[in-house]
Amino acid sequence: MPNSVSSLNSSSRSIFTSLLDKDRFRIFNYIRTLVPHYSDAEDVYQHVCLTLWKKFEEFDRDRDFFPWACGIAFYTARNHYRGVRHDRLYFDQDLLETMSRKRVQHLSNYNSRIEYLHECLSSLTSSDQKLLRDAVFEKQSIAEIAVTTEKSIQTLYNRMSILRRELAECISRKLRNEQ
Repeated sequence: MPNSVSSLNSSSRSIFTSLLDKDRFRIFNYIRTLVPHYSDAEDVYQHVCLTLWKKFEEFDRDRDFFPWACGIAFYTARNHYRGVRHDRLYFDQDLLETMSRKRVQHLSNYNSRIEYLHECLSSLTSSDQKLLRDAVFEKQSIAEIAVTTEKSIQTLYNRMSILRRELAECISRKLRNEQ
């Protein structure tokens, strides 16, 4: 079993880094579901990355990387909890397994949800797109947007609420159609 950075050939290194880079956000969010303290989750993530690297030659490249990584993350998180049992609060094994299953299901369609979000956003009017872009991406306050658009703050809050609901429904509809 490979145990060092130099043990993977350059092709395997390239494949590994590409796969990890593509799924690192989902893997970390999966870990955050199992390990609620951010600094602990970062430590677990580092251990997971090292383990993934060491075991990468065992990975079946015809399969999806994310579930394999989550399997390793699950056992790494479980080992983490064995080390912190002296703390008053920790997840028991059944809860950890349930949360793990639910989070893998949720994150498995992450890329589809992002793609559908872009599709749903493009179906909005240009003024609604601008409102969302200003509030979410430009991080303007609703009060600032109200001044530039000459609309009341409450009107903008109401519109943002409607848009969030419409986008969530649009994404859910597309996910149901996918199945």
